[in-house]
Amino acid sequence: MIYDPWNESQDFTLELLNDEKVFFIKGPMKNLTKKTNISNNNQVIIQRFDIEFIITHKNDNIYISTKERGFSGYKIIEIIIKKNKNKNDIYIGHLENVSKYDKYSGSDLMLLALQILYRLHVKKCTLIDVSYFECSRNNFFKQREIPLKIIKLLKSNNTFYSPFNFQALDKTSQKNRMEDLRKLVENLYQIKWSEIDIIIIAGKRQIEIMNEISNNSIMDYNRLELRNINKWKKYWNTIYKSWNIFKNKFGSAMTPFRAFKFFDEKENCSDFIDWLELYSFTFFNFNKIIYYKFLNQKYEIPKIKIFNQLKEILNNVIWTNNKIVAQSDTFIIEYF
Repeated sequence: MIYDPWNESQDFTLELLNDEKVFFIKGPMKNLTKKTNISNNNQVIIQRFDIEFIITHKNDNIYISTKERGFSGYKIIEIIIKKNKNKNDIYIGHLENVSKYDKYSGSDLMLLALQILYRLHVKKCTLIDVSYFECSRNNFFKQREIPLKIIKLLKSNNTFYSPFNFQALDKTSQKNRMEDLRKLVENLYQIKWSEIDIIIIAGKRQIEIMNEISNNSIMDYNRLELRNINKWKKYWNTIYKSWNIFKNKFGSAMTPFRAFKFFDEKENCSDFIDWLELYSFTFFNFNKIIYYKFLNQKYEIPKIKIFNQLKEILNNVIWTNNKIVAQSDTFIIEYF
């Protein structure tokens, strides 16, 4: 059976899906551009693709997931539907995973997942942001799975989930932290090119002097000791090189963090990510550092406390849509 969640005249209930066990669901409209043989013009083709799903039950929860997996290796869509503990006739949805693949983007699949929940009369949905992308890094930094949470905010001071009516609710207090996140990003936007330049150049000069006099003595920072000095040198030299490439390419932007509007995960991710390791973005060996003492002068990483606060909030929110409504069958704005 093929179900169309946008066809209101077609029955679409949990009872029907339970009877089927395995079924197909039509995805949203997709505009595809195809070159024609005549005059080499582009032709726009509107197409929809059928996606195979299975439904299972475990511990009173209902699992609706695709058979096919996306680029990340995870299932394209994985939904968990739970009964409200206080009201047996009310269901709460949780999006365990949404993973883009060759036929649909992440935005297309979010539309489909929410439309499925809407047709199943699920009013509320939650998710935890564990999104990432693959970045080619042929240098000291080995981690290629880069978290997208902060990058999305820096790129547009918005999130992937905002257009889908998800709010960033604190796991403990349930306070909406979205405005707090935006204010922190605005604060990072104020960091000047020269502020980061000063500390990176000072660190590079410290390395040069240490190499000249063969002095690998213990460096002090934050009243702690940096014992693995050779690793730190490689770390800083990589940041220095990346920062200079970044400045040459994107120095026209008003400030370094505003330059993230030019970020493209396929084209230039390493240009942005490698120097960002100054803030221990993925490389955590030196993540307790707030300031350095280079050449007997103290240098604090610009607004490092703001950056850490941003990370802390993002790691402690659950994205929540408290009122699932009917979705459009075509997504217009593509963030990632």
